[in-house]
Amino acid sequence: MGEEPNKNFGKQLLNKRDGALFFRAKNEQDLAVLSSLLQDAMINNLDFQFSKKEKTFLFVANRFCWENVASKTKEKVFQRVLSGVNIQNVTSVKHKNFISKNDARTALFYNLLTVGYDRQKSQITLVFSLNACVKLDVSKLDIFIKDVEEPYPTQKIPDHFK
Repeated sequence: MGEEPNKNFGKQLLNKRDGALFFRAKNEQDLAVLSSLLQDAMINNLDFQFSKKEKTFLFVANRFCWENVASKTKEKVFQRVLSGVNIQNVTSVKHKNFISKNDARTALFYNLLTVGYDRQKSQITLVFSLNACVKLDVSKLDIFIKDVEEPYPTQKIPDHFK
């Protein structure tokens, strides 16, 4: 009924033409991988953009490089990287507890917890900390993520057990 799972997602991650991670999610299995790549990404509320004409929802995420973490090492040197995210086929955008760039308040950073998809509603949900979320109605699931800069070191690793 749905699309075939992407059996080559490992190759997608390793296919780094210019050293940057590139991944495309067109089904729920791929979306689980994409969601794990974006877990704990920091996103500025001013960096979200919806183009009704192009039916795209774009943002820049300062993502933690989970794919490079094998375990908590003694070195405690981890990486973050700026990644562009492009969600295709978006017909409408709704948000809850979220300050958009049209608001006169200052810029805020949101911590992305997960990216979900409700097939029945054809809806992608970006779930953030502080009970904020963005819901995107889509005609078809299609999301791209690509690192747009070189990773940089960070000594902080997100800790979900505090």
